[in-house]
Amino acid sequence: MLTLWLMPVVGAAIGWLTNSVAVRMLFRPKQPIRVPVLNLTFQGVLPGRRADLAASVGRTVAEDLLPVDELLSRIDPAGLKGEVVDAVLAHVAHRFEGGLSRLLPGQVRVMINGYVREIVVRETEVLFDSLIERLRERVGDRIDVEALVTEKMLELDLDGLERLAYRIAGRELKSIVVLGAVLGFLIGLGQMGFALWLVPRGAAG
Repeated sequence: MLTLWLMPVVGAAIGWLTNSVAVRMLFRPKQPIRVPVLNLTFQGVLPGRRADLAASVGRTVAEDLLPVDELLSRIDPAGLKGEVVDAVLAHVAHRFEGGLSRLLPGQVRVMINGYVREIVVRETEVLFDSLIERLRERVGDRIDVEALVTEKMLELDLDGLERLAYRIAGRELKSIVVLGAVLGFLIGLGQMGFALWLVPRGAAG
């Protein structure tokens, strides 16, 4: 009878062990290990497919998470335009008030100041829109988000890659190990129940 009750415990232990080994094999062994007799090579999934993983992450970030157009849209061109216009107006006003305009009559200075402000606002807005459009073209041509992310991923050493994976999905990886123990325990219970069901039938036979 004790053997029957050990079935769920053994099943839980086996489930925990196998899933623990499976999770560890995601990262280890970090260097390829050859088995000459079987002509096989063992290496962790992430170390072995590091380049593919880096390229996949880079492509996903560039296409779905951080596309260049969306990044530029977050700059808020309208709000930035207002700030640029205000900065240019303040600069022009400071230079105007500090120059020969002090020698002009008040009415003339006010008229010239208003005219200059109108020109500055109009021309700065036009120039800003042109600069934003050129910025979009330059950024799209010169900043390759996919290549940048892929390069940064490849620069991570294997320990850093493992730490990154645990930081992102550590809870989920632990849950996989626990789930293996739970499933093993349930399978053991099923085996124990089946064995107990067979005992009376054997005795009756």
